[in-house]
Amino acid sequence: MRFSALICLLILPCGALAGSETNPPEFPKAVSSEALVPEAAVPESASPDVGQFFVLANLEFTLLHEFSHMLIEELKLPVLGTEEDAADRIAMIVMLRARQHQSAEEVIPWLFAVAGDWYTEWELKDRPSGKIDYWDNHHLEIQRFHNIVCLIYGGKVELLEDLIDTEILPFERAMSCEAEYRQADHAVQWLLDTYGHSGKIMNTGEQFTVTYEEPIEGQNELMFDLLQSSRVAEKLVAALSARFSLPRPISIEFDNCVSEPDAYWHSPTASVTVCYELLGHFLNMAEYRQKNSRRACNIPSLRRYMGARLRCNDSNERAESEGEAKIELSSP
Repeated sequence: MRFSALICLLILPCGALAGSETNPPEFPKAVSSEALVPEAAVPESASPDVGQFFVLANLEFTLLHEFSHMLIEELKLPVLGTEEDAADRIAMIVMLRARQHQSAEEVIPWLFAVAGDWYTEWELKDRPSGKIDYWDNHHLEIQRFHNIVCLIYGGKVELLEDLIDTEILPFERAMSCEAEYRQADHAVQWLLDTYGHSGKIMNTGEQFTVTYEEPIEGQNELMFDLLQSSRVAEKLVAALSARFSLPRPISIEFDNCVSEPDAYWHSPTASVTVCYELLGHFLNMAEYRQKNSRRACNIPSLRRYMGARLRCNDSNERAESEGEAKIELSSP
């Protein structure tokens, strides 16, 4: 498997920069991302393993999200709004910046793999008696999905015009997405200008260590092997070292989890922990999404860029088969 470009890094919530929807603010263009994006771990879109592609895209987003929490804490960055929303926005802007020179066939599936996970999480969420935790400091999964889609559309308008006025991107939200993208991108650039440096990559070991607990047998072993072959974490921390000087060493730990699959930044121990089980969960979500892709396949741009990964032809055949079965059952 070959890997292409990734990553600069990031942070500042964007709500404070918001302007009028009818007269969105104009921000200066960011410096060339080539100066901000060192080599990193992005599998090419031609990869035949759709499950691995989905897992790695969501792993990258997850690590960037947790690194955003880490930077907020370690650099004492100002945050307006919720920190969780800021971390999501930063992660997506970094992913978009890292791929601004790649083809649509490479970029769109990678970004929508992340959005698709949040949609699937909401679709499969167990909500007994309609209970929803509105008080949680995380947005609802369906809100995170729409926020991510809005940023993707705002950064790739010319590729995704037919998303407008669909259930994925309602017309009313689409009208603000370009401004939302510019605000978030401006905030990330402010972070780089204010706290970043552009010197040579520092000795990564001085700032970060990446460790892997021995995985338990089964799916965790498969996820461990994927981590070892992709080296996603190592390449991301090298990018962080190239951009920021941190006040204390940070550890990135992959571990077996006895509770629910998760990833989190823990300030007292200066560590980011990712459960092998979370990566297995992403793989399960990929399998479900492939089997339940008919609605996405009905949107031309998603079908164009993601049809093979979503198995849109198979989806249509299943839909036609189900339709024929319903007709037969309803016939006298």
